[in-house]
Amino acid sequence: MGCKMEEFQVNRQRLQILAEQVIDMSLSVEKREEELWLEDCYRRFLRKSGAKSREEGDLLLSQRMAGVAGKAMPESSSAGLKIRYWRTGRHYPKNRAVCQAFGQALGLDAQERLFLMTRWFNRSDRCFEQKDIKDKVYLERIRILEKLKQEFLDKQRPEDLLAMCAPGTAPDENLRYIYCIHACRYLGSSSRKSMREPMSHLDTRGYEYQFSREMKLIGEISRSTMIRHLLILGAPFISRERMNGWLTALGYAPLKKAFRQPGGAATDRMILGILEGYEKECTGRDPVWCMEWLRQTAGILDDVLAGAGCAAVNPFRFKHITGGKDD
Repeated sequence: MGCKMEEFQVNRQRLQILAEQVIDMSLSVEKREEELWLEDCYRRFLRKSGAKSREEGDLLLSQRMAGVAGKAMPESSSAGLKIRYWRTGRHYPKNRAVCQAFGQALGLDAQERLFLMTRWFNRSDRCFEQKDIKDKVYLERIRILEKLKQEFLDKQRPEDLLAMCAPGTAPDENLRYIYCIHACRYLGSSSRKSMREPMSHLDTRGYEYQFSREMKLIGEISRSTMIRHLLILGAPFISRERMNGWLTALGYAPLKKAFRQPGGAATDRMILGILEGYEKECTGRDPVWCMEWLRQTAGILDDVLAGAGCAAVNPFRFKHITGGKDD
């Protein structure tokens, strides 16, 4: 039985409080917990290396990284400037390989390098390429995502699939269209008004390639993007426990209320706040009702965050449906 909308009501006061918490966290000038952790690692490095100053330590780290990469050793003090920016949180390594070299140069052990990659750098522990498709870990992870994709398609009503699929095609051939139609429903009214219409850009080769790559777990996939995938594919059968189980199984750090991404975005606080309300309001209710609650809640938060200049916090926003910057 479908949900009766007259019985549906979102607690806007609770959402306003949540939005204010997310905004305050995202705009905070306080150091991230991971930056404080890195400071401890850096002080340990200074003690062990015998460097007499941070400037000397930064240059030494830069030289060690060059040695790891097989490049010429930098000699000028300015060569260590990027290290200073990284350890103070002003900038981050340009890619996974540079982050790995940074951890190795710091002398981090395996567990610390994992924390550096998945928490400080906010990436997955592995980045797969096409040559890795027979890798045991890859096969375990793609099995999880394939199951979620099939369950997502199975949850669609036949009449909806008929409307969303191109004539004569199977649902799995239209996954990116169906996915984006659902993603749009999690955005606020202000976002939907400015959204590209019709969604002809979904036919572009670039978008088709990107979505296909992400659905195959090939290449670098940001944690925010994966959070969005899991929420959209898993709804309405989602919870904090299930989300963290999926994230961990796919090599990402689990959701944590105090976590801020590089740059400060408090996406985890937003998602955990939604999930807390979702479990409280939707447990035992009709799945259709739960989906509507989830979409309206996410949409209200999207409008408030966008109005405060914190739209980037929302993982449901991505350039292929909003036309703005990607996550």
